[in-house]
Amino acid sequence: MANAFEKLKKIPLFQAIPENELSQIDKQLKEVTFAKGAIIISEGEVGDCLYLIKTGQVKVIAELKDEAEEIILSYLSKGDYFGEMSLITGEPRSATVIAESDVKLWQLDKKNFDALMLNNPSITISLTHMLSQRLRMANKARESSERYYKHQIAPRGNLTEIGVIKLLKYAEENSLTGEITLVHNEKNAIFHYQKGQLEALEFEEKDEGEAMDEILEWENGEFIIEPRVFKIAEQIEEEKPEDVLRGKVTCQYFEQYLMEKFAGFIRFSGSRITQSTLNKSFHKFRAYFSVADDFKIITAPEFVVKIEPETSWTEKHTLFLAVLLRDVVETLSRDLVGIDFWSVRSADAEVDDILTRHSFYEYFNQAADFINE
Repeated sequence: MANAFEKLKKIPLFQAIPENELSQIDKQLKEVTFAKGAIIISEGEVGDCLYLIKTGQVKVIAELKDEAEEIILSYLSKGDYFGEMSLITGEPRSATVIAESDVKLWQLDKKNFDALMLNNPSITISLTHMLSQRLRMANKARESSERYYKHQIAPRGNLTEIGVIKLLKYAEENSLTGEITLVHNEKNAIFHYQKGQLEALEFEEKDEGEAMDEILEWENGEFIIEPRVFKIAEQIEEEKPEDVLRGKVTCQYFEQYLMEKFAGFIRFSGSRITQSTLNKSFHKFRAYFSVADDFKIITAPEFVVKIEPETSWTEKHTLFLAVLLRDVVETLSRDLVGIDFWSVRSADAEVDDILTRHSFYEYFNQAADFINE
């Protein structure tokens, strides 16, 4: 399979692998075919292999829960690959892949992939790049989901078409801040939301439980979503680009977060043990992240946190911090019982919101699979 071997060498995931070992992997590849329209892998199933595309094209999709609508994440063709994330993380498949044409694929089974990972710790850097790409893809999927719901549910409409339950689900899944007003037989009910959480329900001075029981039985009437809900949504959309969420302000939020978390580590383990653990983690990942030099974190003999990027905040800064922090936490947790109760979320709501927008918590959750223990 000389052709397959050449494809393997061009895949970023495998570029750090010596050719002699890669040639052994090449011998483990199995050619498989799928007809146009066939489902190659399904979202939610256990992953037992990855695929390299020899000929043809596939479509990668995610499905909206309880809806027939699908979100197209990408199209892949000759030379592309898919299915590796499930092997790396051990999580179920995160998307469905469908043959857009008749396709021929090379299949690499999990046991051979695991052997590749075990014998090549330097593959970590390739995985971090891949993680970054997958998270960007996930963000696009969420944006598509938001656009879908906004298309389906206008600011004003009829309960006969939408239904109370679907409206409330919309508010929760889209982190609605504002009000939804329902009108039924001259009765008015107002739902007050803050970031998708129901804060209050106004209906004939009844308590929330009694009011909700009655409202859920409404099969007709009108609803109004306050205009400011969509203004807020537009602001969030505008704040996603790098020109707003980067720079000194972003650095200050991350500095505040690191001060909070490392102060907790010091309480658990003391400043010197924390510093020693931090030094080891820095040394481990500095070679992979040029942005590491933008960070100054000291816990002994003094406590200092300073972030000074040469240009502006980037995704690499977020990824580096997630990997670094995850490594520190896992190292400390081996020796300290109390660290089991530690939480990655910030106690400050504003800081927590900024980190969420930067996908920091997603990076942190995935980082366990990419650190070289």
